[in-house]
Amino acid sequence: MKTLKKSGILLLIVFLAFVALGLFLNKQEYQLETEINRPVEEIFQLFNDHNRLSEWLTEVKSFESIAETEDKVGSKYKMMVDNDGKIVELIETLTGYKENETLEMDFTAGWMHKYNHFTFEKSDNGTKIIAKYSIEGTNPFAKSLFLFFTKTFQEIDSTNLARFKTFAEKQPILIAPTTEIEIVN
Repeated sequence: MKTLKKSGILLLIVFLAFVALGLFLNKQEYQLETEINRPVEEIFQLFNDHNRLSEWLTEVKSFESIAETEDKVGSKYKMMVDNDGKIVELIETLTGYKENETLEMDFTAGWMHKYNHFTFEKSDNGTKIIAKYSIEGTNPFAKSLFLFFTKTFQEIDSTNLARFKTFAEKQPILIAPTTEIEIVN
């Protein structure tokens, strides 16, 4: 009986320590970057083309508008995503939008709240995307759990960014490069 009691106390201490982690270290942040050999305008347009989202985010099974605003900020969308055979509903809210420059969005799904911030910059090779991510659980247990899955989330987002790069670079050129012509009299 003493062994059972000691084991129970030990398990309780381990569980409380696990949950306490989530109270103090509740948000995980990371940043990824990629360069794409296409102009910023094309990349921004492709990145925001909801009709073609599943071509590079293969887990997305459906994407529908809940509410859209004229300036895009505040628009809400529902995505159904295949997570290892289980369909999960994500609600996306656009929190920032500046054409050809930035895109910010919040995602909520069950125990998770995720914030994505994408910056699109002109680079020597075309476009540089700087992606900043923040993820946290919606309760102390989930916050603690996500501490141990940060690397997994980072790998998923890295794969998605690489898929987008491949997808974008395979597209026909939409915007012809401009060249300046000097007129000599």
